[in-house]
Amino acid sequence: MKITETGDYLKVALHTLETKIAPEMSSSDGQAAAGILMRVLAELSRREQVSAPALLASNAVGQKLLERLGRFASDNAIAMPDDAAANTDTGEDFSAQAQVHEALSAQLARVCTTLSDQRKTLAGPAQNDELSGLLLEVGQWDEAFVAAQRTIALPETPPPPAPKGEPLNQALLQAFLRSVHPDGDTLTVTQFKAIPGGFGKQTSRATYTDAAGTEHEVIVRKSDPVPMALKGAFVIDNEFYLLRDVYKSSDLPLPEPLWLAKDFPGVDADFYVMSPLPGAVPSSFLGAADATIPEPIILEMAELMARLHKLELPAIGDYLAAHDNPAVLNETVEGCYRRLIAEWKAYYAQNDHLPSPFVVYLLDWLDQNVPANAQNPVLVHGDFNVHNVLVDDGRITGVLDWECATIGAPEQDLAYVRPIMSQHIDWDRFIDHYEASGGRTIDREGLNFYMAFAAMRLCVIFNKGVRNLQQGINNDIRYGIIDLDLTPEFMTQALACTTAK
Repeated sequence: MKITETGDYLKVALHTLETKIAPEMSSSDGQAAAGILMRVLAELSRREQVSAPALLASNAVGQKLLERLGRFASDNAIAMPDDAAANTDTGEDFSAQAQVHEALSAQLARVCTTLSDQRKTLAGPAQNDELSGLLLEVGQWDEAFVAAQRTIALPETPPPPAPKGEPLNQALLQAFLRSVHPDGDTLTVTQFKAIPGGFGKQTSRATYTDAAGTEHEVIVRKSDPVPMALKGAFVIDNEFYLLRDVYKSSDLPLPEPLWLAKDFPGVDADFYVMSPLPGAVPSSFLGAADATIPEPIILEMAELMARLHKLELPAIGDYLAAHDNPAVLNETVEGCYRRLIAEWKAYYAQNDHLPSPFVVYLLDWLDQNVPANAQNPVLVHGDFNVHNVLVDDGRITGVLDWECATIGAPEQDLAYVRPIMSQHIDWDRFIDHYEASGGRTIDREGLNFYMAFAAMRLCVIFNKGVRNLQQGINNDIRYGIIDLDLTPEFMTQALACTTAK
């Protein structure tokens, strides 16, 4: 995957300093942005001092992998893309080597895609195993360097198209609420403030008074002007309709979705308004392993997962018919994942992502390793972790952020929380409690597949976010953490799952 250049990060850091930190240094949003900015600037400092030799060595390994893939293709009579040979006749400075790395990543991704697509033409199991081994090595090569993004200066690029409106503010929210609330123009928004944190969507807290002078608090969840993903519940209005159906059909502690703003004039992206819930998030995602999380909260998470997975899919049939694939009502878990893998492979290929040998490897591995499972699929939250629950007075009061929701196996939700939950509780005990709370009997040996699938989706989505950052389409500092921390985290987790014995 193309490495984000130093110039891109410096632009984002300067934008953050000018628009968030300087004006709001005393605010929570400014403090959060300052912490992330320090992380980014530290990364840039490392790039300037230690990067060139490591990148030169990585490119040499990548070139040898490209040559080995070419020999495999030749031995198996598979035609390769015309540009399947990389040019390494260039300088050893970092800027030159970054250009080599960009071209090499694209070439390896094309070659791996061609070989993966031609699996059926191979002579037998030995050739298939050899190809799987080669794709794994290419994936490992792509993963090995991604956690240490390095330096290169980009020429000036044309500015991206202007957004259709401006960021949501107090006046625009008031205009929207007056258009949907029974009190109309007598409604007044008295407060609107961003809630720091979160990477998929923007979240704000607002207060308004109605015609009788009664004060109401609401939460606003908004898409970025150029979203990282336009698929399933990652689309903000799809998430709204899913949350509405689950709210009506379950006893889970959920915020009530109130009003959806679709193409509201003057705003740069869609958003929806929902009811607030008491409590606070016990930890961020990246800090969860070291956080203090009471055991009753961990066990209650297992109970809530079991309740979610018991929800009958026909209860959200309207959502499936309008915003997903109603065919899932007649699929097995195995059939569902075979379809989903094909859909994500097509989505990655068709939506202007950065070429990534790792994503190609991961999609191929998933396609080759779908577990046999004849049970019916269930609704999966997809991001059911400590950063997406609210806790108040020792109890979970809310399950938040349903953008990662999909239809699949309950094992996917369990596998996704395993890396963090296993730091706080015996993992078998967590699953035992889930099953005792009414959840299905879990295929414990199959969890690695479902974690790899969950990581694949995030790697594809984050890939687009990083591309938007590199192209200047999005200058939000949150995307620096997606690039520097979240992407490497899920690549590492996926690789651990796909290579486990």
